Amino acid sequence: MDSRKKDKLLCSQLQVVDFLQNFLAQEGIVQGLDPLASEDTSRQKALAVKEQWKELKATYQEHVEAITGALTQALAKTEEAQSKRVQLQEALEQLQAKKQVAMERARTAQKQWQLQQEKRLQHLAEASAEVRQRQRGAQQELERLRQELGALQQQAGQKRDRLQRHQTFLQLLHILQGEPLLPGAETERPQELGIPEAKPQEQNTGDAVGKDRSVPSQADGLQPARGTSSRWFPEGQQHGKGT
Repeated sequence: MDSRKKDKLLCSQLQVVDFLQNFLAQEGIVQGLDPLASEDTSRQKALAVKEQWKELKATYQEHVEAITGALTQALAKTEEAQSKRVQLQEALEQLQAKKQVAMERARTAQKQWQLQQEKRLQHLAEASAEVRQRQRGAQQELERLRQELGALQQQAGQKRDRLQRHQTFLQLLHILQGEPLLPGAETERPQELGIPEAKPQEQNTGDAVGKDRSVPSQADGLQPARGTSSRWFPEGQQHGKGT
């Protein structure tokens, strides 16, 4: 905008210079003619030039005032624009600083979140490993208990069979010796040599077997006589007979 105003002012000045040059050239031509005629003509032309000069001066003054006013407004607007530019620059710098701070906070939060996730995953992995280890231990313990239970069941079966053999042997001794069973027991004898039915005196005989383990092992092929029956009863059974 300033360059355009300067160009207009320079153009007006060039027009004035061109007019003066043309006027001087015409005066030089008139001076070669009649002096009297040239004087009147010169006077008229001088008046015309004076009027034109006044008009040009007024136009020039208007242009100068217009340019000055425009320059003043332009300077004011330039200063205002410069002030706004400074304000915008400061605002931009503040925004850049806030953006940098926000990015730093975001990176810090991202790192913290990643660390928390890593710790959580590590904790879950450790907990999972511990659970798997406990599960394996529990399975091993369960398997061991199953094996122990199987062994105990086998031992219980063996002891039950041994106790049954002892009871059967003692009942057979009673039958072979022709002696009655304990009071309260059934006196019915089996028809065949097999496992007899359970009698109430089996508990006492079981206790007697527990006191003397040598009876079953020695009685497989014995056929005791009626008069020597007391030698084959355990001590506890003899006491029971006496009572």
